[in-house]
Amino acid sequence: MSKGRRPGVADEPPPLLGRWPRLYAAVLAWLAVLIALFYLFTRTYNR
Repeated sequence: MSKGRRPGVADEPPPLLGRWPRLYAAVLAWLAVLIALFYLFTRTYNR
């Protein structure tokens, strides 16, 4: 048995997008969209 691993737990791909780097990129893109939307909302209604 290798160190740091639980028996019976395989390295599985994420349920969405098939690879972890793609999932991380999607999460970062979503955060960028939210930040942009909040920025625009703040600029629009800051009077």
